[in-house]
Amino acid sequence: MEKINVLPVREQVAAALRKAIFSNELEIGKEITQEEIAKKLGISRMPVREAFQILERDGLLILQNNRSAVVRGLTKDDLRDHYEIRSMLEGEAAARASGNPDCYGELKRLHEQAKDSLSSSDVTAYIKANEAFHRGIWEASKSVRLKSLLHQLWNGLPPQVAEFLPNQAKQSIPEHQHILDAIREGNAEAARRAMQAHIRRSMNDFFQQKGNLFVGSGG
Repeated sequence: MEKINVLPVREQVAAALRKAIFSNELEIGKEITQEEIAKKLGISRMPVREAFQILERDGLLILQNNRSAVVRGLTKDDLRDHYEIRSMLEGEAAARASGNPDCYGELKRLHEQAKDSLSSSDVTAYIKANEAFHRGIWEASKSVRLKSLLHQLWNGLPPQVAEFLPNQAKQSIPEHQHILDAIREGNAEAARRAMQAHIRRSMNDFFQQKGNLFVGSGG
């Protein structure tokens, strides 16, 4: 049995707002209020206020006052920075994981879960398995600081990316296998390169398929 992971309400609200922004339900430049969002989600205003602060940190909202914000979205430069920083940090995590041979069995199990989810066309299960695989590598790095930084970056984009990029999962599976093979072999540089290539390929796909959701370059 797997552990039940219930996110704080503020994180659930932030995730809902991210998805609305990236699906263009909340357009760039739109002003939103805490009361409006709280009413739509059927919750109190406090977690919405906290979610606004999270999304301001992520660069998706510009806070106007104590109760409202303007949707900023992300520029292409923001997105490029996001993926490049992720590639550096996740590459380091993969390299460190290669020095932890005990992690291989669990990572292989998570990889097989992702493969099974893809085979059964279960998008929701694949999204969870994909995240679990990446987080498993962070855990195997044995670096609390790396895990914390990568958690923030991961939450900076909607976790439903596979829904936006239908071919993402099919490409990710063999890339994950390359990462896993390098970790099994204890090859730190190969693990680093494989992870970095995986994330940069994801970035390029995102630009090609969803670039119209982002305003030019700059702030």
